[in-house]
Amino acid sequence: MKKLLSLLLILLVVVFTGCKKSGPTNLTEINAHVIDGGDPSYDGIGLYVRVDNSQEAVIPINLPAEYQKKGINVQVAIKFVDTGKTTHRGYSDPSSPGFRVVYIASIRKL
Repeated sequence: MKKLLSLLLILLVVVFTGCKKSGPTNLTEINAHVIDGGDPSYDGIGLYVRVDNSQEAVIPINLPAEYQKKGINVQVAIKFVDTGKTTHRGYSDPSSPGFRVVYIASIRKL
C-alpha cells in the first residue's frame, strides 16, 4: 500500500509539473501598423506589421482574419513573440537580411 501511494504521488507530481503553462509572460505592447505590402506572387511581401518605433517590418504567422484585407493600413497595439525565423518574402536576393517571423500574442485596433 505504501509503495502504491508513493508511486501515485510521484506520478501526480510529474503530471502537474508537465501541465504548467510556459512562455513569455511579460510582453510589452507596442504601436504598429498592419499593412498590405502587395501580392507575393507579384514581388510584394503580402500582409506585414510595421513597428512604429523602429520602422521594422515583421511577418506575422497568425494574423487574425479581420486584418487580412486587401489594401489594409490600420494602426494597432500589438504584443508579439519572435519565432527566431526569417523570410525573404518578395525578395529574390538571398543575401538580403529578410524579415523576422513573429507570433502574435495579442492585437487590437487603436
